[in-house]
Amino acid sequence: MSILAGRVALVTGASSGIGEACALTFAQKGARVVLAARRAERLEALVAKIEALGSQALAVPTDVTDEAAVQNLFDQAVARFGTVDVVINNAGIADSTPVDEMALELWNRVIETNLTSAFLCSRAAFRVMKGRGRGRIINIGSISARVPRQHSPAYAASKWGLDGLTRSLAIDGREHNIALSIFHPGIVATEIAPGAVKLADDMSADPMDIASVIVHMADIPDHLNFYEGLVVQNKLPFLGRG
Repeated sequence: MSILAGRVALVTGASSGIGEACALTFAQKGARVVLAARRAERLEALVAKIEALGSQALAVPTDVTDEAAVQNLFDQAVARFGTVDVVINNAGIADSTPVDEMALELWNRVIETNLTSAFLCSRAAFRVMKGRGRGRIINIGSISARVPRQHSPAYAASKWGLDGLTRSLAIDGREHNIALSIFHPGIVATEIAPGAVKLADDMSADPMDIASVIVHMADIPDHLNFYEGLVVQNKLPFLGRG
């Protein structure tokens, strides 16, 4: 039996792509799932899918860049299920805008969505998990936190910042047995990267394949931390010198 059976997993950006796939995979493991995203109708449809799997789910429409909304998300999760055991900070947006063309408003939106939201959700999670003797937070990064793409200063900065946040909170979580991890997906065929769906099958990943790795990182004993994961296509020029 999975260690996740009966536990509560909260997933942000759950209305599509990797987030939706993670929610379904957690449910298949027997977890109860809290779904956060801005598109309420998609969340409700996902609740129905999860309940059809025999699990329980709670949809909480949430703007994860809003402090009060994040607090409401965790308050509702605890009111319904009593706690939060696992948090997947998956909400994010992609951007490819050259630095000389980037408006400050766009820069702030990328940083707030990809980095500040993870801070807000992690802070709320710590407040729930401290004193319980365990907890797990997995941040969804990007291979851009290792090798940035051209014309992506805000996106790269947000993902490098997320890597730093993960490292810092991993230290802070030690005394409370709260494990912080980061997972870097390669090219995934999702709405955040619509061009990926046009690529050859061996140049992108299906969200369910990525979700299986993320959920595996959470499906280990509480005293262990699968700290970092990275999935990359074999043919992607990620490693080596050109």
